[in-house]
Amino acid sequence: MAMSLKEMQAEIREVNAANGWFESDRTVGDDIALLHSEVSEMFEAYRDGGLKDATATNKPEGFGSECADVLIRLLDTCERRGVDLDFEYARKIAHNRTRGHRHGGKLL
Repeated sequence: MAMSLKEMQAEIREVNAANGWFESDRTVGDDIALLHSEVSEMFEAYRDGGLKDATATNKPEGFGSECADVLIRLLDTCERRGVDLDFEYARKIAHNRTRGHRHGGKLL
């Protein structure tokens, strides 16, 4: 059975606390910058190897691994800031279902 986002947040907190990452606080700006750096690493992994797995040692590498890092960083931020991402996701996707085709008219 898959874990809920709330359960994933708790697991990430447990791992990160064990590794010393909860010994001091950081700013929301720091959290956002760290999330942005993970997204940049995901883009670089795509540039370097496309979508394929690039794992050559015990450390996972490649696009998929970097996608997981983005999720881990986001869930860590939500845990630190008291965001119930399960609730926020359900609320946002319900709203998005009410929006029109390609709403907003913006180009990529």
